[in-house]
Amino acid sequence: MKIRTTEQLIEAVAGEIAWRRRELTDLRFLVESVEGNRTREAVVTRAAVALLYAHWEGFVKAAAEIYLQFVAMQRCRNSELTDSMLAIALRSKLQAAQGSKKITIHTTVVEFFRTQMQKQSSLPYKDVVCTEANLSSTVLLEILRSLGLSTEDYESKSHLIDSHLLAKRNHIAHGSALSVETKDYLTLHDEIVNLISLFRNQIENAAVTRGYLLPGEIPTHN
Repeated sequence: MKIRTTEQLIEAVAGEIAWRRRELTDLRFLVESVEGNRTREAVVTRAAVALLYAHWEGFVKAAAEIYLQFVAMQRCRNSELTDSMLAIALRSKLQAAQGSKKITIHTTVVEFFRTQMQKQSSLPYKDVVCTEANLSSTVLLEILRSLGLSTEDYESKSHLIDSHLLAKRNHIAHGSALSVETKDYLTLHDEIVNLISLFRNQIENAAVTRGYLLPGEIPTHN
């Protein structure tokens, strides 16, 4: 189903978060249930960190692509889009121009601004959001900026994301015997679940408030 309305976007994001939340709730309960059993605790907390990261990265990527599909389906003119959205629409041309010394390739970018700004945008949304299989705080902030979302609430969580989640997940995924205390996992779990909710709220708010448009613009469907 194409995501054309805010209601469809909210429904799609809710569906994406619902099954993840169920798994994460069960996971938290499982971690708590083995506390005190050192052998099981060591195994379960390590597995929990890996799955927590998987849901964090998976949700960010999925929700971002839902939002981009929604924006694409609004059929806005290029001139109506924010700079970040216009950059996504232009990405393939910019990448081609960057890797070429041919002036004819560069002129395609110039031609776009001369002739295409009042035309309907062609915004890609599949395989646009790249987490690089390592959703560090740097990668996350770049994704947020590309979507035109605020980074403020995430910047203070950079150390948490990089050192407490991503680094531990990488150690575990690569077979290191990293020990994770139950209390540390539970704190990390709650922090990441809160960040998932924050990202959800930002995506939904951007759709409702038309955060993809330049200030004062009303979308003109072609």
